[in-house]
Amino acid sequence: MMPDSWYNAISREAQDGLSATEAVSAVLPGGAAVGAAIGAAKIAGGAAGGGGGSWSFDPEEIDAVIADWKALQEQLNEDSSRFAALRTAFLHPSEDDPSSQYMQSLYESISGLDEFNYGMVEYVHSFIEKLENAAKSIGQQDDAGASAFGPSTIGES
Repeated sequence: MMPDSWYNAISREAQDGLSATEAVSAVLPGGAAVGAAIGAAKIAGGAAGGGGGSWSFDPEEIDAVIADWKALQEQLNEDSSRFAALRTAFLHPSEDDPSSQYMQSLYESISGLDEFNYGMVEYVHSFIEKLENAAKSIGQQDDAGASAFGPSTIGES
């Protein structure tokens, strides 16, 4: 997808609705883009006087999006294990100052990568929880809406 595709997706949402998969996939894995897309959708909906499009969530779509984010979470966890192994894999080539400084720099760089990765793990975990809560809430609302119509009489004489 092109970098401006999240904006195009939000524009389509404001005009004629948008699926959950299209909206979330347009911004994977950029967290800032998620917030910007949600904000843009709210602004677009408000600017249209509430008559804009709407978000639609198909249970299979949101489950697929959650699965994508869980796969990303697994990859980040694997990276974390690699960074931990890298920190202990290197030996000083000698005990002179340049070698020690190089090794210290290498260790700090790997630690920085690991810290960044940890932040991403936390972000992705939080986002997965939010998606799962949203899916659960949507399911409960659908069930409540369906029960408002009473028991089904289809096929009964």
